[in-house]
Amino acid sequence: MGGGSAEELAAIRGWQRGDEPAVRAVFGIYYPRAVRLAALSGLADAEAQDCAQEAFVHAFERRSQLRDVKAFPLWFHRIATRHILDAIEQRHPGRDLPLDSAGELDEDWQRHQVEQPDELALDGETREQLWCAVQALPPHYRLPLVLRYYGDFSTREVASMLDMHEGTLRVTLHRALALLRLHASGLREHTRSPSLP
Repeated sequence: MGGGSAEELAAIRGWQRGDEPAVRAVFGIYYPRAVRLAALSGLADAEAQDCAQEAFVHAFERRSQLRDVKAFPLWFHRIATRHILDAIEQRHPGRDLPLDSAGELDEDWQRHQVEQPDELALDGETREQLWCAVQALPPHYRLPLVLRYYGDFSTREVASMLDMHEGTLRVTLHRALALLRLHASGLREHTRSPSLP
C-alpha cells in the first residue's frame, strides 16, 4: 500500500501543511480504512471509530515527522495499529498469551501438505463461522492476520507496523492460520457427521 495517485499525494502535502480542505480529503480516505482495520481486529464499532480518530489526531500532531508523502499510508497505518493494540490491551489487560501457548502446532511445512486459505471454498454459513474463529483468536494472532489478509498489507509492511522482525511475523501468521485450519477441519467434520434427531 504505497503512496497513491498524484491527487492523493497533493492532498497529503496539503494535510502536512495543515490546509483544511486537504485535511478533510485525507481524513475521508484514511479514517474509514483505520475504522475498518480496528473493527476487523475485534473492537466494537464505537471503539474502532475512537481508535481511528485518535490515530488520525496523533498523526496530524506529528505530521512534521513525515519526510516522504509517499510513505504516508504505511506511516499512518502504523500509528493506527499502535492505537488498535493499545485499545485491545485496555480492553483485555494482561490477556496476551505467549506464542507457544496455542498448543502443539506442527510447524514442519515439508511433512504436511496443508490447504492454503485460498484453497478453502467456503459457503456463507461456514464463512461466518470462520470469521467468528478469526475474532476468537488472541489479539497477537488476530491483528497480524487482519492486517495481512484483510488489510492487504505485505508481510514487510505488517512487520513494520507491529515492530516485529519479518520472520517472527511469518511464524505468527503461520500459527494463526494453523489454528484457523484446525477450526475449519472441525467445521468440515461437523458438517460430514450425520446429525442426531
